[in-house]
Amino acid sequence: MAERIYVALDLETTGLDPRRDAIIEIGAVRFRSCVQAGRMVHQVLERFVTFVNPGRAIPLRIQQITGIRDQDVAHAPPVEAVAPELLAFVTRDVAGVVAHNASFDLDFLQAAGIQFHRPTLDTFELASILLPGMASYGLGELCQALSIPLSDAHRALDDAEATAALFSLLRQQIWALPPAVAATLLACGQESNWTPLELFAERLDEEEQEPDTTALARGIPLGRRARPMPQMDVPDSLLLDQETLSGVADPEVLRARVQAIFAPGGSLNQLLGPHYEPRDGQLQMALQVIEALNRGEHLLLEAGTGTGKSMAYLVPAALWSLAHQRRVVVATNTIALQDQLMDKDIPLLQRLLSLEGHPPVNTALLKGRGNYLCTRRLQAWYQGRRLSPLELRVLAKVLVWLPTTESGDVSELFLPTPGERAIWARLCSDPATCTPERCHGQMEPGPRGGRPHRDFFLEARQQAERAHLLVINHALLMADIAASRGLPDGPARRVLPPYSHLVVDEAHRLEDAATEQLTYRVEWPSVASLLGRMGPNGDLMAHLSQAAHQRLDHGLASLLRSVAGQVQALQARLQEFAQVLRNYALAHEEIRQEFTYAQRLRLDGRVRTQPAWSQVEIEWDHVSGHLHSLARQLSELTAYLEQAGWGRGRGGPEPYATYLDDLHGIATAVAELARWLDRIIFQPRPTGARVSLREGSRGGARPPEGDIVTWLEVNEKEGEVSLVAAPLYVSDVLEKALVRGCRSAIFTGATLRTGSGFSFIRERLGLWEVAAATVESPFDYQRNALLFLPSDMPEPNHVHYQQAVEQAIIKAAMASNGATLVLFTSYNQLRATAEAIRGPLDRAGITVLQHGVSSRQRLLREFRQTERAVLLGTRSFWEGIDLPGDELRCLLIVRLPFAVPSDPMVAARSAEMENPFWDYTLPDAILRLRQGFGRLIRRTTDRGVVIILDSRIWRKEYGQAFLESLPTCTVRHAPLSNLDEEIRRWLHPSSGK
Repeated sequence: MAERIYVALDLETTGLDPRRDAIIEIGAVRFRSCVQAGRMVHQVLERFVTFVNPGRAIPLRIQQITGIRDQDVAHAPPVEAVAPELLAFVTRDVAGVVAHNASFDLDFLQAAGIQFHRPTLDTFELASILLPGMASYGLGELCQALSIPLSDAHRALDDAEATAALFSLLRQQIWALPPAVAATLLACGQESNWTPLELFAERLDEEEQEPDTTALARGIPLGRRARPMPQMDVPDSLLLDQETLSGVADPEVLRARVQAIFAPGGSLNQLLGPHYEPRDGQLQMALQVIEALNRGEHLLLEAGTGTGKSMAYLVPAALWSLAHQRRVVVATNTIALQDQLMDKDIPLLQRLLSLEGHPPVNTALLKGRGNYLCTRRLQAWYQGRRLSPLELRVLAKVLVWLPTTESGDVSELFLPTPGERAIWARLCSDPATCTPERCHGQMEPGPRGGRPHRDFFLEARQQAERAHLLVINHALLMADIAASRGLPDGPARRVLPPYSHLVVDEAHRLEDAATEQLTYRVEWPSVASLLGRMGPNGDLMAHLSQAAHQRLDHGLASLLRSVAGQVQALQARLQEFAQVLRNYALAHEEIRQEFTYAQRLRLDGRVRTQPAWSQVEIEWDHVSGHLHSLARQLSELTAYLEQAGWGRGRGGPEPYATYLDDLHGIATAVAELARWLDRIIFQPRPTGARVSLREGSRGGARPPEGDIVTWLEVNEKEGEVSLVAAPLYVSDVLEKALVRGCRSAIFTGATLRTGSGFSFIRERLGLWEVAAATVESPFDYQRNALLFLPSDMPEPNHVHYQQAVEQAIIKAAMASNGATLVLFTSYNQLRATAEAIRGPLDRAGITVLQHGVSSRQRLLREFRQTERAVLLGTRSFWEGIDLPGDELRCLLIVRLPFAVPSDPMVAARSAEMENPFWDYTLPDAILRLRQGFGRLIRRTTDRGVVIILDSRIWRKEYGQAFLESLPTCTVRHAPLSNLDEEIRRWLHPSSGK
C-alpha cells in the first residue's frame, strides 16, 4: 500500500449548530500511513493545537464534556487569527483531511471561512463500512474496542491523534479485503465523487486488477455455513434426527421433571452453584406453564419482577416440545429480551437438559423477511449501474460484511439513515420474487463462471422449521397472522412454520405491536422510491426496456414508454400535493412550529369540516385520478407480460419471470396506495363492526375498511408530513388467531394487572375466556424500597411545580451520590429540567445525562460507567432497562404517565367508551407506572428510593388506584425539605446518617 501523508483534525465547539455556535479548540496532526509486509506503519509527523476565543460564554454542558472553561479561552485568538496557521498546516503534499464525523468539523470551519480544498475522509463512515457489528461507532467506543490510546476524550488534539490512528487501522482493513470488493465498488463508482473510492483503488492497484462488476460472483464468499435448502411447507410436528424421549410425554412425568429442575439441590441449583436463589414463584410459574401445555389450555399469567419468568417458561416449553416433538413459539416485544433469551437463557437451558440427560433442544431465532439479505437481489441491484455515493456506501457495507456473516441479518450492519434503509429494502429477501429455485440456483454466468446465490431468510426459515423452540418478536407474530388469511398462495406463504403452542412474553405490549403491524403509512420518500422504479431512470423500467429491445416487442416498448411518462408526471404532482399537505399542517393551530418531536393531528369530523381541509381534498382530487390511472396501466402491463408467457407459473424464462413478479408487487402496492390515500383524505365511512384483519401487498397487514383511525403526522425532522390509517381495535384479531387458533397460548409479563384484576388487559387483547393467575415478586419491597411522596409538592399545573421538580432532583441526586434515574413523560420538560439542574449538580461533581442528546444504549453505558451521574429519560426508559445494585439507588417519576388525550388513537378509543378515563386512560397509565416503578429493585439485595413528584397520586380520588397497584413499600409522606435526609437514612440505615 502506497505511503501517504494525511492530516487528521478535530474541533471542540460551544454546541452542535455551526450557524449559532462557535469553535473553542482546534487540534490537528500530520501523519504518515501505509502497510508494509502486512503490518500497519503509522507515524505522527507534526502536531497543531490551539484554543479559540468563541466570543461568548461556553455552555455548562459543553464545559462538563470537554473540561474547557471560559477562562481557558478568554485570552485565546479568534478563529480568524487561527485560520492562516491552520491552512498552512494542511499543505499541498497532504493526500486528504481525516476527521471523525467529518461533516460536523468541516461545517464549522466553513462557517468560519476555512476551506482546505483537499479530499475529506470520514473515519466514522469508514469504520461503519469496514468494522461491521460494532456496538458503537463513536470515536471513544471505537478506540476502546480497538485498543487505540485516547487519554483525554473530547479534547481536540487527543481526538485528532486517535482519529489518525483509527484511519491507519482502517486503511489496513481495506488492504486485507478480497480484491473483488474493491473491483466491484470501483466498477459501480465510475465518475462518482465518493471519496473512499480512492482508498479502494489503492487496494486494487496492489493486485493490478481492473474494475469488474462480475467480481462478486467469483471473489467474495457468500457468508459462512452454507446450508441445504429448506422445504417450505412442513407440519407442526417435528421430524428431527434425534430419538423422541420414551415415557416423558406423560403429564405427571413432565411435571415431576420440571419440579426437580427448580427444586433446591436440583439441576438449576447445581449449575448456578452459590449464585442460585430458590424462588417459589419461579417453580409455581413453571408448573402452571407445563400444566397449560399438557392440557392444551390458555393462560394469562403475571409474574412479578424477579420471578425469573424466562426460565420458568423455557424449561417446561423445552421439555414438553422434546417429549411431544411439537414446536413451541416464544414471542417477545423487545430486542433486549430476545438477546437475553438467545445469549443467556437458552444456553443455560441447554446445559440444564444435558445435566438431566436430555438431548439438546433445537432453537432458532426468526425475524421478518426484510431483515435478511438475498444475494441474488443484491447482484441484480448493482450490476451494470453507476451508483450514487449513498448507494456506494451501502454496497461497500454489504460487500465487506458478506464474507463473515452467518445470519445475513441486517442488525449486524449499521444503516442509520432512512436513505440507507430504503436501499436495503431493495437487497433484502422479498416474498414477491425470492424463491428456493431462484435464490439458491446458479448466478448468471460471468466470464469466469458463477456461484450459487443465497437467500438468508430461506435458510433462517429452514432452521425455524426444525426448531423445538422458535423465538420471534410480536411484529413477526402479527405478520404471520396476516399472511395466513386470504392469500391466494395458501399456507405456504405464511412467515412462520406451523405452530399450535405459543408463549407471548411482554404481553402488555402486544396490542401496540398488533396495531402498528396493521397500520398503513403514506410516507412521501417511500412513495417516490416505489414509483421511481418504473420511472424513466428506474431499475425495473431499465430491465423491462432492455427485454423489450432484445425481444423486438414493440407493443411492450410502447406500454413502457406510456408508463414511464405517467410516472414522471405523477411524481411531480405528488410532490406538489405533499407540499400542500405540509403547508396545511404547519398552518394548523394544533401543530407547533418547533420540530423537536413528531406531532399528530387526527383527521376526525371536526378537522374535516374546516374549509382548509376541503382545499386539501380538492387538491387531492386533481391527483387521485392520475394515481388510479397509473395503477390501471401497471395492471395492463402485468397482464400483457403474463400473456407473453413471462410468468413463473407458466414456466417463464429467467430473468423475465423475476421481472414480472417484481412488477406485480409494484402494481399491487400502487393500487393499494391509491385506495388508501382516497380512504384517508376523503370522508371516512361510518364505523361498523370491530376490526377484522385485511391483507395488503407483499404479505404486509393493512387496516380494515371499517373501524379505522386516520391522522397526519408531522415528522420532527424538517416537518415532513405522513398520512396514517390504523385499526381502532385489535382484540378480535388476537382472540381469533392466538386463542381460538392455538391449542395452548400463554400470555405473560411483569405488569398485566391494573389494581387487583386483569380486566383491562383481557379487553385490550381479546382474552375474555382465558384463565388468569398471578405469581408475586420474591422481592421484599417493604424492607428494600422506600416510596417518598412529598406532601407539599405543587400540582403539575401550578406555576411553582417545575421549580419544585428541579429542587427534588437536585436533592435526591446529592443524597444518593448519583445513581439516579428520572423518568419524564415530556421531552420539553426533560430538556428544561436538564438545563436547570446541570449547574448545581456540576458543582457537586454529579454528571447530568440527557435523553435525546445520545442514543439510549450509549446513555445507559455512560450512566453505568460514570461514578456519579443522573440520567433523565422519557418513555423508552420506563421499561426494558436493567440497572441492578448500586447502579441505581434513586428513581424519580416526574408525572403520572397518562397518555396524551389528543393522540389520535387515545382520542378515538376514548370516544367509544361511556367512561373513558376509568375504563381506558387510568388503567393504561397504571400499567405504565408499574413498568417505571419496576426499574428500581432488580435483585433481592437491591435497596433504593422511589419519589413520585405528581401530587395527584395522593390528592385525587383516582390516585389511590395507582398506589394500590404498586408493591407494598415503606411509605413516607413528608415535605420536600425532608427528602435528602430520608434518602440518606434509607440508603445507609446502619450509619445513622
